[in-house]
Amino acid sequence: MIRDNHFQPDYAACRAYFLDLAAASGGDLMRAANPAPGPDGLELSTEFLRLGPADAERALILVSGTHGAEGFAGSAIQCAWLKAHGGQLPDNLAVVMVHGLNAFGFAHLRRVNENNVDLNRNFIDHEADHPHNEGYAKVAHVLAVNSLDGPERQAADTELTRLGEEMGQMNVMRAIGGQYDDAEGMFYGGRVPVWSNRALREYLPKMLPNVKLAAYVDIHTGLGPSGYGSPMCYHVPKSDDYNLAKAWWGQDVTAAAAKINHGKTGIGAMEALLGARVICLTLEFGTLPFDEILVALQDEHAWWWHHRDRDGSAIKAAFKAAFCRDDRNWETQILERGLQIAAASIEGLAKN
Repeated sequence: MIRDNHFQPDYAACRAYFLDLAAASGGDLMRAANPAPGPDGLELSTEFLRLGPADAERALILVSGTHGAEGFAGSAIQCAWLKAHGGQLPDNLAVVMVHGLNAFGFAHLRRVNENNVDLNRNFIDHEADHPHNEGYAKVAHVLAVNSLDGPERQAADTELTRLGEEMGQMNVMRAIGGQYDDAEGMFYGGRVPVWSNRALREYLPKMLPNVKLAAYVDIHTGLGPSGYGSPMCYHVPKSDDYNLAKAWWGQDVTAAAAKINHGKTGIGAMEALLGARVICLTLEFGTLPFDEILVALQDEHAWWWHHRDRDGSAIKAAFKAAFCRDDRNWETQILERGLQIAAASIEGLAKN
C-alpha cells in the first residue's frame, strides 16, 4: 500500500515504504544484506534502485542514511520523488536511489555504523598513513566523557566550553571533523573500508555500468539553519567541477573544507564509477542549534559504550529529535528542498 506520509517512524517502516514505492516504480532493485544485527533480530539491508536505462550515460545518485539516524529526511525525499515521479526521464538518463547506506546506524538510531565508524570519514586510502587530528586529541577526554550526568559530566561540559573559547569555533569544528586513532571515540573514521563502503563500491557500477556524468547527492541533517538544505560540494573552488556544481545547484553552493574532514562517501562513487565525471554534493538540513546537537551526540555515545544497563529510551528519543524534527513545517521544507535539488540535478544532467 502506498502511504501519503513520507516521514516514517523508524528504519523498518522507512525501508518497507521505500520498497513499496520501488515495486510500484518498475525500477531495477538490488538489495545488499548487511550482516550486522538490527534491533530485536531485524535483518538489515541497503537498497539500490535504478529508474531509467541500464546503459544510461547520465545519472542522478541520491543517497540516504550515510549517518544512520540522519536517514529519515533522506528516505522521505527519496520516497516523495518516487511517489511523484511520472515514469518519464530525459533520454539516456537514470536515477539511482541508495536507501539506508548505513543501515545499522539508521536502525539503532546511531550516527555511526556497526564498527563505531563515521561512514562519511571512511572513504580514504587506508593503505596510506591515516590522518592525525590534533584538535580531537585536545578535546577527546571531555567530548567523549563516560558520564551522562553528575559532577564528572558537569566538569567535562565546563572544560569543553573553555576549550571552545580557547580554540575558536573553526578549530572545534576541525576537532570533531573525524579522527582515526580512537576506535571507541567519537567521529572515528575507521582503519579499513567498512561494509557500507564496500557495498557502495560494489553496487554502483552494477547499477550504472556505462555512466559518463553523474550528480551524487548525499542527504544529511543536523547542521545549519533549521529546515534549509545547505548545498556543499566536494570540489575545489573555481575548478570546472565546482563551477558545474554551482550551475546545477545555485550560487549558494559552497565548497566543504577538506581540512575539516576526510573520506566522504562521494569519494567512493568517484572511484567506483571508473571513467565517469562525478559531481558531488552534501545536502545538509539544519535541525537544532549545534550546541544541542553536540549534547545529543555525547549522551548517545556515553550511553552506548558505558550505560546500556540503564533505560536509554529518552536518550534515543532526544537523539532522533536532533536529526529529524517532529514538525510538519520542517518536514515540508525538507521535501520541497530535496525535490528541488533532485529536479535541478536532472535538468543539469540533461543539458550536459
